[in-house]
Amino acid sequence: MLQVLLFAGRAALAAVLVAAGAAKLADVQSFVATLRGLGLPVRQEPLLRGLALLVPLVELALGVGLVSGLWPTATNGLAFLFMLALSMVVIIALRKKLTVSCRCFGMLSDSQFSGEGLVRSLLLTLLALAIFLGGMIYSLSFAAPPFAVVLLVAGFLLFALVAGQAAKSIAVMKERMI
Repeated sequence: MLQVLLFAGRAALAAVLVAAGAAKLADVQSFVATLRGLGLPVRQEPLLRGLALLVPLVELALGVGLVSGLWPTATNGLAFLFMLALSMVVIIALRKKLTVSCRCFGMLSDSQFSGEGLVRSLLLTLLALAIFLGGMIYSLSFAAPPFAVVLLVAGFLLFALVAGQAAKSIAVMKERMI
């Protein structure tokens, strides 16, 4: 039963990472603005743009890695460290009392860094930790034919396309309202 819960947790975390990564890629400019608002140097535009592309690509790679079952120990550990780093960013933003839009989900989210966001981030970090520790105890490999794994990964990539398109559509609608 615990293995099923851990696998479901892995799929849920993968879905969050894939949606967040795809939505950020669909609206890189907003994420660049968030990075500026967090205090990253404005003069370093190539650095900001590179980071604004790197973060969502890492999210997509981790999400696909979690759901594919490839190198589970490494992927689970990296997912935990990544979620921990994101939680630290939220904590820093709250401590500095920054009033910048989070854009954690691109245009799919229009929230500021908040206590609610911190709780959500910490819960996702705890989920990633449980998945990492559970993977150390139980084998969380996806015991299915390779074709099934390919279909599962393809489904998550399709989900990423849908999330990205939704973020773009929301951005267009918001522009038209202004």
